[in-house]
Amino acid sequence: MKKKLLVAAMLAAGTGMAHAQSSVSIYGLIDLGLTYYSNAVKTGGGGASLLRMDSGIAQGSRIGFKGTEDLGGGLNAFFTLETGFGADDGSLGQGGLLFGRQSFVGLGSKDWGSVSVGRQYDFMANLGGQYAMGALSPAGSFGWGLHADAAHGTALNNHIYAGDRTNNSIKYNSAKFSGFSFGAMYGFGEVAGDNTANRTLSATGQYDNGPFSSALAYTDIKNATGTASTRMYGLGARYQIGAFTPFGVITQVKNTGTNAKATTYELGTVYALTALWDLAAAYQFQSRNQGVGNAQALVATVDYKISKRTDLYLGAVYDRDKGYNAYPVFGGGIQSSTGNQTGVRLGMRHRF
Repeated sequence: MKKKLLVAAMLAAGTGMAHAQSSVSIYGLIDLGLTYYSNAVKTGGGGASLLRMDSGIAQGSRIGFKGTEDLGGGLNAFFTLETGFGADDGSLGQGGLLFGRQSFVGLGSKDWGSVSVGRQYDFMANLGGQYAMGALSPAGSFGWGLHADAAHGTALNNHIYAGDRTNNSIKYNSAKFSGFSFGAMYGFGEVAGDNTANRTLSATGQYDNGPFSSALAYTDIKNATGTASTRMYGLGARYQIGAFTPFGVITQVKNTGTNAKATTYELGTVYALTALWDLAAAYQFQSRNQGVGNAQALVATVDYKISKRTDLYLGAVYDRDKGYNAYPVFGGGIQSSTGNQTGVRLGMRHRF
């Protein structure tokens, strides 16, 4: 009888193993195009126009590996390893890190959500990825510009839309309950004797049901001594009305040490002209305290879908900054010789 029970248990275990499924996939994206910049700073002073090839304006060029394993009972294991690169010159992105974009492993449950650990985006990235021009159209980095120069001289964060990648982090994403979901993240500072130095906290709450979606996000990043924070808040929403998808986002970033603060408002819409053509436009306005002038931007794109994986796009941005004379269009990091700058881009994006 004992032998029969042992054989039955082994067969049951073997059956469970046979039903477990795992998969690993390689994916990527290449974005290349020609970009025109006005008022680019010349060596020795003055300004002139500049035409150059840029990689990763609509989306950062990347290659990645994803894997999942079905552990049974609604539980799964997963991982992501993703590296960024410059498609124009083959260089590694994110300062030359091998998997600089993302590197994490975790466990997920269809009923309780997921927990992951590693190098991950904070929840400001979720906000920008769903409710801002930079992600809802091929404007990409052209749509992130105002926050880039808010960092110039006031120690503010220049990734408030796109989010920060956080090393040594543990992240929880809940399952969706009647359209509601939430998440929390903690990034370990790993400074001996000081648990607050370099520490990151981030959280989000979201409602997504039918044509309407909205979310709140918060991130607090302590400095190297734990004495001050870069603190970010955001609220975004979008609503699909036929072929139109209007969207809006409000973000604020503050340095608690200097009390420097910038608040940005964005309104825009995406219009599906046909199944192959998308049009998009947005207006951004940024106000700053401490007597620093405001900034504004107009962004527009036309996107033609050659296939499900390939598109051609035309993007344009006009930035005007009253606070910083050398204002860069963030996508190319090209410094302006004045407080105004225009960028125009013709690009191609391919996903695989």
